[in-house]
Amino acid sequence: MKQLLSTFYLLSLFLTFFKVANADEYKYIEGREVNNSFQIFGLNASGSATLLNSFTGSDNFITGDWEIGHIDEYEGKLYIAVEEFTDAENNTKTANYLLEYDFINNTFSKRENLPNKVLLYPKGVSQMISEKADGSIHIGENSAVFKEEDGREKFWAQDANGKSIPIDITNGSKLLINGRDVEQSINNVGALSAALTGLPTVPEDTTLACGLGTGTHGGDFAISGGCASKVNDKLSINYAASMTMPGQDYAGDFEDQFSARAGFIWKLGKATKPAQISMNEKKVFETKIKTLEDKNNQLLARLERLEKFALRDLNSKDLAVYKLQ
Repeated sequence: MKQLLSTFYLLSLFLTFFKVANADEYKYIEGREVNNSFQIFGLNASGSATLLNSFTGSDNFITGDWEIGHIDEYEGKLYIAVEEFTDAENNTKTANYLLEYDFINNTFSKRENLPNKVLLYPKGVSQMISEKADGSIHIGENSAVFKEEDGREKFWAQDANGKSIPIDITNGSKLLINGRDVEQSINNVGALSAALTGLPTVPEDTTLACGLGTGTHGGDFAISGGCASKVNDKLSINYAASMTMPGQDYAGDFEDQFSARAGFIWKLGKATKPAQISMNEKKVFETKIKTLEDKNNQLLARLERLEKFALRDLNSKDLAVYKLQ
């Protein structure tokens, strides 16, 4: 059995497990024995030590053997073989066990009743990254799965039972493809399309009609502009463009923020008069109706005079000065 452990360094520890006492500043860890306590220190690159935690044994003196200990980097734990003695000369051993130090929670746990000279198997390491028979790579017990197949890298997630589950990008993170925000791109497509629908496609009472429009989808906005031209009674053409509002993050290049359309309408078959009339046609009809009303009033006046004549209500003077029109 080794004498009291004074200083021994463990190198190359994954520092992600240090969550306490400014652990991200540490490059090494050190174990020290003081009477019946075992202490863990964190050391930075300059050698400055900070006490992380201390474990107190049940007897008067304690020793820890780093050489048969190990670090489970997957779980973030350190395992040390520990023995306790009644006297400082280590003549009377009263206990031996495995001492577990948790880097994440900064806690000690006493692992008793283990077979002599054995350590806990780090099964967490085997669960961290594994390759299955089909060539897929699994990360973690509840796996993120990668598989290269047919020249493509496939990616999905599954639970502990092997059932595929959704992948949820959350807590403010954005899913980017080639630097573009995927969710924002979907919203932009909806906004660009909505903005284009507000523009004319066929002019009605003129040979050229232009307009402006706007659209929104998922909180993103777009503006549009375009024209429609009537070439003749059978052919009309239209063209328009829309773009998203400036200032978006992760929006991509200009072509990713721009949308355009162009088309034509060619009327086939025999032209039929539409049920609706234009404003010009309405004015013509109103003029004709007014003329007919005037002529009808004149005819009614003539008819009235003829009736009076037939009834001999008109005297001879009236007949002398009246001239039929």
